[in-house]
Amino acid sequence: MLIKDLAEQAGVSVKAVRYYESRGLITPDRAPNGYREYDAADVLVVREIRALLSLGLTADETVPFVECIRAGNDRADVCPASLDAYRLRIAEIDQRIEELSRLRGELSGLLHDAETYRPETYRPETDRPETDRPETDRPETDRPGTEEKP
Repeated sequence: MLIKDLAEQAGVSVKAVRYYESRGLITPDRAPNGYREYDAADVLVVREIRALLSLGLTADETVPFVECIRAGNDRADVCPASLDAYRLRIAEIDQRIEELSRLRGELSGLLHDAETYRPETYRPETDRPETDRPETDRPETDRPGTEEKP
């Protein structure tokens, strides 16, 4: 079958098929006229690649699944390397969930602070620490050079 037929049957674009070929995921035969020729197994491989990409795997991470199908297995995910690829992707997702949870907590705290902020309760001239006040705001005895002499 031609590339356009493969693309149509697998539910992808011709450009996607060419990309998968460039990554070494599929290798078509060549007709005498130079056209790419694909078979029914390529349809299954391309469908599997598309499904895995939709789960967030990269094209390179689909290699074990493609090899598993090409080895004659009914499923692409029954080989040890495929299972390892699943485990790795799950670990990456777990790490991302932790990062997003931390960010969510920080943002929630900032939102709470912003929603409960009351400008009338903060007066910079009286809420600053004593050492941050200008000299004229300090009591006479706190100014440098005005220490009591014994």
